[in-house]
Amino acid sequence: MSNQFLPKLDDNEYLYCSPEGFQRLASVYDPKDPYKNYNWTLDYTLELPIRVKKSGPGSEQPFTLVEMFERIVKQIPDSPALSVKKNGKWVTLTYKQYFEESKVFGKALISLGMTPYRSVNIIGFNSPEWVISFYGSIFGYYLPVGVYTTNGPEACQYVAENSDCEVVIVENQTHLDKYLKVLDKLPLLKYIVVYNDTIKNVPENCRVKVFTWDQFMSHGRSFKPENPADILENRMIKQRPGNCCTLVYTSGTTGMPKGVMLSHDNYTWTCKACIGKYGLAPNQQERLVSYLPLSHVAAQIIDIVGNIEGGAHMFFADPSALSGSLVETLKEVRPTFFFSVPRVWEKIEEKMKALAASNGWLKTKIATWAKGMGVEGTFAEVHNKKLPFGFGLAKKVVYNNVKKALGLDQSRFLMYGAAPLSPAIREYFLSLNMYLISGYGMSECAGPECLSDPSNYDKFEGDFFNSTGAGISGTDLVIYQPDKEGNGEICYKGRNRFMGYFKNEDATRQTIDSQGFLHSGDVGKLDKFGNLTITGRIKELIITAGGENVAPVLIENILKENLNFVSNAVVIGDKRKYLVVLLTFKFVQEGDKLSNQLSPESLREFEALGSTAKTVAEAKKDPKILQAIEQAIKKTNSKAISRAQNIQKYAILDSDFSIDGGDLTPTLKLKRNVVNQKHEALIESLYVDPKL
Repeated sequence: MSNQFLPKLDDNEYLYCSPEGFQRLASVYDPKDPYKNYNWTLDYTLELPIRVKKSGPGSEQPFTLVEMFERIVKQIPDSPALSVKKNGKWVTLTYKQYFEESKVFGKALISLGMTPYRSVNIIGFNSPEWVISFYGSIFGYYLPVGVYTTNGPEACQYVAENSDCEVVIVENQTHLDKYLKVLDKLPLLKYIVVYNDTIKNVPENCRVKVFTWDQFMSHGRSFKPENPADILENRMIKQRPGNCCTLVYTSGTTGMPKGVMLSHDNYTWTCKACIGKYGLAPNQQERLVSYLPLSHVAAQIIDIVGNIEGGAHMFFADPSALSGSLVETLKEVRPTFFFSVPRVWEKIEEKMKALAASNGWLKTKIATWAKGMGVEGTFAEVHNKKLPFGFGLAKKVVYNNVKKALGLDQSRFLMYGAAPLSPAIREYFLSLNMYLISGYGMSECAGPECLSDPSNYDKFEGDFFNSTGAGISGTDLVIYQPDKEGNGEICYKGRNRFMGYFKNEDATRQTIDSQGFLHSGDVGKLDKFGNLTITGRIKELIITAGGENVAPVLIENILKENLNFVSNAVVIGDKRKYLVVLLTFKFVQEGDKLSNQLSPESLREFEALGSTAKTVAEAKKDPKILQAIEQAIKKTNSKAISRAQNIQKYAILDSDFSIDGGDLTPTLKLKRNVVNQKHEALIESLYVDPKL
């Protein structure tokens, strides 16, 4: 292929692409836009060239998810792959059965005439059917797309419409109803499959065909294609590492989800690099518990890809896992590898502290003694250094019992990610001989970019508990335009970097630069060992304690539209359990300063509500005004993409924001950090209810 088509590469790089792929690239090459379709693409049918390093990490031969699955089936065909409880007993699929059922699913899609590369949306709690749908879609040359179970009908419609969805897999009637409500707005949708429920209510003359799981799979079992292009195995062989394998939807700053295009190589290389870092292997048969939403990139890279690459045995938790049953599943399964979001670790800590408070004085004294040496002893243990005196006894009497009570006594790896975890909580678990491996990443890097390494705990400069570890070997992690203290935008490139945002060229160009670096929008700094510490956020995107992405601007705008007397609404919730909002009324403006008088518009709106309030103090006590605010919040919540975007509490500030007060920039942009700092005590008071 002519060099005119090739982007500039580093000295230690070459482009990996099939001859057919290069030929296709040449046909779409635009000399005025040389990076499009080479550095990134919006075309999910295109094979994007992979920048492979000539030596060292990142030089590994690219392979597809199909090849990964085929390899593990050859290695351990009869080993347990998936287990789910039915009628109180675990039912298990071997790797060979898992693979064959996925093939049947793919054949069913082909038999029903689904258009190649159109998407299959999957909504429901974690189950064998969910992951079989994922791989079966890929095998048939279609794109699996996970949908959050908390999504309402409009959000489901958006993802289905944006991803060119022809088939939807739903868990039950509740999710089926969401799509039936918006069916007239989804002209491409042809089939809906219900996998864990009977079909109770489908309108007469429904435009789409609704199948039970067994009905749908029967089409695959009986399918006998005449056209070679319809033979599943031919489609499996045809796929390339640079092809898009899935779309992962994540929120942008405007509030609408963006479809992150991930290639086979994004997932397979990233997963292999992480597994290699911690020495996991199929012959060890790690045990995992699947309970986090499979529509989230973290759950996909661990439960769907990592499970197979590592040859692990995955157990599906009960749907009530996050409502309280998770520990019971952990105690039964005793996983050797456990990943969770910060909110779950927070809940575990809360329960442990509550239990400790009920102990007698002797148990309390022993636990305090053990925790006193836990941090030092755990660090020494993972680095094979001399242990503190009494550490062995503390482990036997306290640490092991705590782990056993949590079902984590056989866990060799405890991890968290998807959102920051409080350093105090990390230290708390470390004091109990539980080292939590930290990670930093996003959907756009197939999950992780940075991971901490227990064996290198002493290679840190600064605050260990605030660090997310170093970049994955084979990726390039840099700080863009650092300030005097080394803080700047976190940027990285490598084989984990995504292909582009589907149908969103502007966002793609803003995120991926000409050198192939992804601009994260996060602010951080690197120590001399290459460990990353996140120090802020460029984006206004909120990441809740549960790892859910929330774009506040859209929520704030909707709320203000329903409250004409409100000048500013500031949604709070980063690293928090739920969202709250701070409200300001409209005041009379005097240049850059505010008077202490409510604006005529505010007073008119109050009067229309039947209120006689003339001041903020009066308005804050008026039930008519408070009712209007609560109704507006309820209306705003009804339009939320998911429950994670619901506002739970609110507070009214005594004055509006201003340039003079330091809340606004000269161009009237909100300084969120300033607002958070000024009203820290008030914000904290909104998070005192343990029930939320």
